[in-house]
Amino acid sequence: MLRILPAVTAFLMAWPALAAGVHHDLDVTLDPPARRLEVRDRLTLPPGPQTLVLAPELTVAEATAGGRPLPFERRGMTLTLSVPAGGEVTLRYGGTLAALNPDGRGNGAASGAEGAYLPGGPAWLPTLDDEAPTWRLAVRVPAPYVAVATGDLKGEGRETGYRAVFAEERTVEAPSLFAGKWEVRERMHGALRLRTYFEAELNGLSDDLLDLTQRSIDGYSARIGAYPFAGFAIVSAPLPVGLGFPGLTYIGKTVLPLPFVRGQSLAHEILHNWWGNGVRVDYGQGNWCEGLTTYMGDYAAAEARGPDAAQAARLDWLRDYAALPADRDAPVSAFKAKVHDASQIVGYGKVAMLFHMLRGELGEEAFAAGIRRFWQAHVFKDAGWSDLRKAFEEQSGRDLGPFFAQWVERTGAPALHLAGAAPQGDHVALTLRQDQPVYALSVPVVVETSAGVQRHVVRLDGREVTASLPVPGTLKSVAVDPGYDLFRRLAPGEAPPTLRDVTLDGATNVVLAAEGAAAETARALAERLMDRKLRVVAPDRTDSGQPLALIGTADAVAPLLRAYQIQAPAGLAGRGTGRAWTARSPQGKPVLVVEAADGAALQALARPLPHYGRQSWLVFDGGKVVDRGVWPAGDSPLRRRFD
Repeated sequence: MLRILPAVTAFLMAWPALAAGVHHDLDVTLDPPARRLEVRDRLTLPPGPQTLVLAPELTVAEATAGGRPLPFERRGMTLTLSVPAGGEVTLRYGGTLAALNPDGRGNGAASGAEGAYLPGGPAWLPTLDDEAPTWRLAVRVPAPYVAVATGDLKGEGRETGYRAVFAEERTVEAPSLFAGKWEVRERMHGALRLRTYFEAELNGLSDDLLDLTQRSIDGYSARIGAYPFAGFAIVSAPLPVGLGFPGLTYIGKTVLPLPFVRGQSLAHEILHNWWGNGVRVDYGQGNWCEGLTTYMGDYAAAEARGPDAAQAARLDWLRDYAALPADRDAPVSAFKAKVHDASQIVGYGKVAMLFHMLRGELGEEAFAAGIRRFWQAHVFKDAGWSDLRKAFEEQSGRDLGPFFAQWVERTGAPALHLAGAAPQGDHVALTLRQDQPVYALSVPVVVETSAGVQRHVVRLDGREVTASLPVPGTLKSVAVDPGYDLFRRLAPGEAPPTLRDVTLDGATNVVLAAEGAAAETARALAERLMDRKLRVVAPDRTDSGQPLALIGTADAVAPLLRAYQIQAPAGLAGRGTGRAWTARSPQGKPVLVVEAADGAALQALARPLPHYGRQSWLVFDGGKVVDRGVWPAGDSPLRRRFD
C-alpha cells in the first residue's frame, strides 16, 4: 500500500546544484475531472534567443527572469524569448486539457474523470529542440486521485489531496505524468522500488506482475548490465494502450488481465529501460531498439518455452514479411517507429532476425559479450547501427561491415532455391542458388540419414554454390534452412495465406456484403482492418487478379462465395458469432472473408480483429477470440526426400 516517504520540503531544500544544460523545476497542479493544468516552471536554458515548443491550448500567463518580467512572443506552438546570462527563466502557464477518450490512442495530453495522461514533451511541457533535460517535478492532485511520473520518487504525502515529487538528474527524457483513482502496492527489491498503480478491482494482479517484474529485471541485468533506474511502476490506463517510459509502463486496464501481458508484453516494456531509455536511439541511423528488444525479450521468452516455440516465432516474422507488398518494403535504416503494420514487419521482425543471424555468425559467447560492451559504452547516450557494429566487431575481432550493410542498408531479402541434391556414394552433392541481387549467407542445411540427423552450414557468397556433404548411412532427406534461421523470402508452400496477405496490400478489392446499418458497420470494420486506403468495389466489379476482402453478414456473404468460387473451410461454418478466414481465389490470389451473424456481431470484431494479422482463421464469440490458427504449410521446394 501507499508508503509515506521523508517530507517533501526536506528534499526541496537539499536539491543539488545541476550541471549546465536544460533543466525544469516544475510545480504542477492537476485537476483531472476539471481537465485543468497549472504549472510554474523554473527553467534553466542556454543564454540568448531561444524558441520553445508548447501546445497552443496552454496559455503562458507570465515569463520572468531575476524577478522581473521577461518579454516573450507566442505564435501557435512556439514561444520565443531571450534568455539572460545565467540562463534562468520562470514560466507560469496552464489551460484546459483535451478530454480523455477511452477509445483514443494517447497521442497528446488529455484528462477526465478517469484520470490524466501527460506524455513528456510539448503536449504539456515547454520543450527546446530534442534535447533531453534534467528535471524535478512536484505535483498536486485532489482526492481521490494519485499521481505518478517518470523519474525517481523523492517524496509523497496526503495532507490535502495527494502530493509527490519526482526527479531525474541524468539526461534521459522529458518527464511524463499520469493520474488516476488508483491504489498503490509497493515492493522493495534491494534498492529498487517496484509499484503497481491499479484500480481496486485489479489489485489481485499486483503480486504476480511484481514477481514478473522482479524476475525480468534480474534476468536482463545479468545479461546486459545493472538496471539503470530507481524502480519500475506498472500503471493502469483508461486508454487501450501499452506504452513504455523510463522506469514505468502505462497499460490499458482492460488489457492488464490478459495472458499476453504476463507472457510477453510486460517483459518487453521492462527491457526498454535498457534499450531506448537507457541507451537512446540515434534516429538518424534508424531505430534498432525495437528489434533488439523484440529479440532479447519476446523471442527469448519463446526460446525458454522450447525450440518449437522459438522456431514458430521466427516463422511468424518470415510470414509477416511474405505478406509485405514490395512497394511497402524499406531498409532497416529507414525505420524510425511503428506507424503501421508494414513498418512493424521491418523494424521489429526483420531487425530481430538480424540479431538472430548475428548471434549465429558470432557464437553465443561473443554475441552476449558484444551486447554488454554496447551497453557499457553508450548508457544514457545516443547510439546507432554503427555503434552496434563497432561493439560486436571489437568483441569478436571480425569485420562485420558487409553483414551490417546487407541487412541494414538494403531493401529486400534473399530468395533461396535447392537447385540440386544428388547422392554420390557416402556424400550428397547439394547445389544452392539464390536470386539477384545476391547476399552473403551462411545457409543451414539438415541431412537426415538412417544413422540420424546431421546439421551443416553451407556458405553461399554468390549466385550459386555446390557443396559435398557426408552421408553416414542411407540418405533420407535434405532440407535447406528448415528451422527458418535466415531472414529470407519464404518459398512456395512455406507461407499459407494469413490476414496480412490481404490487409497490407493496397491493391486489395474490398466488397461490403451487408445491408442497412450493418453496411456502415462493415465499412468501419474494413477501415480498421486495411493498412492502406480502402478500395471498395461493387460485388460484380472485383478484379480476379487482385487480393479480395469480403466483409459483411453471413447471409449476404454466402451467395458471393458461390459467385466467386471460393470454398469455405470445413469446420468453420456457423461457429461463434463471427468468423474471419483466408483462402485463395481460383486465380491463386489471397482472399480474406470476415462474416458475422448480424451488424452487432460484426461491430464486436472491430477492436480485436486487427491484432490478429498473423492468423489464417479465427472464431469469435462477441469480441472474444475462442479459436484461431494458421493453415498447414504445403511441401517446401527447399526439401528433397529420397526413397
